[in-house]
Amino acid sequence: MQTGELDGVCWCGITEMHTVGWANVLKYFLTNPLSGAWAGSYFVNTDKWNAVPDHLKQLFHMSIDTSHYYRQHWYWAGEAKYRNEGKLELTSIPEAEWKKVEEEASKFWDEVAAQSERCKKVVEIIKAYNQSMTKAGPPYRYG
Repeated sequence: MQTGELDGVCWCGITEMHTVGWANVLKYFLTNPLSGAWAGSYFVNTDKWNAVPDHLKQLFHMSIDTSHYYRQHWYWAGEAKYRNEGKLELTSIPEAEWKKVEEEASKFWDEVAAQSERCKKVVEIIKAYNQSMTKAGPPYRYG
């Protein structure tokens, strides 16, 4: 990015672009909806997690919930602020072209789902989320 070879990344919302400094070296922010909201993830080794006492699992879940609550408010406040006052030029891929991107992503998720029952369950959750966002319409997804 510093050399100008890349002028964008597909990783985060506009809030993160400004808070981590990427807005200082990038030019554009793509407004097409990649996820629609914070989708924080925590990954654990299942065997190790099963060995954790229930009271500590509950404590960990409470910390996750607190993190999500804080993150949602921080994220959406930043989205509004930086879209209006930020350093990046807002740009969008036309709806018809974006639909092709989403169709290819769906094919990718089908490949992931075929890897295992666990992967299949995760992909079902992702697809249900995407269907919900499509039904909700803009700004979450195009109709």
